[in-house]
Amino acid sequence: MIHRGVVQEIVDGNAKVAVGGGEGCNACASKESCLSITGKRPEEKIITIENLLGVSVGDVVELELPVTITMRIIFITFVLPVVLLIAGYFIMLESGPTHGAIGAVSGLVVGMAVAVSVNRSMGKRASYKMRMTKILAKKCNETEVTK
Repeated sequence: MIHRGVVQEIVDGNAKVAVGGGEGCNACASKESCLSITGKRPEEKIITIENLLGVSVGDVVELELPVTITMRIIFITFVLPVVLLIAGYFIMLESGPTHGAIGAVSGLVVGMAVAVSVNRSMGKRASYKMRMTKILAKKCNETEVTK
């Protein structure tokens, strides 16, 4: 997952980067999917990222969450609850269709609880945080613009 953002502040070797929302949506290749799903533009978020590239305030940067991490998050968030829903249904189906439905709902609830718990613990790990991959544009000095 790749995002673009603007560095807002540098604090203790970390960059606070504003991503998403506002006019930045116009340049995003995925803007139509956000608009169709939510009906509005996403709000701007501030993400704190280790400043390994030596960026400064006003720089436009590219942030990335590796594909393998993104796929793990998608699997745990969406696929695991559905798998547990189906498993709960078939495990309880032998006692009748009503029990099968109860098993399905129970499996879904357990799957969602596991997904929330695992996502929270993954969010605390450094390997599951976004990384700054490159500087797309350096901030221009006002004197350079007027020349």
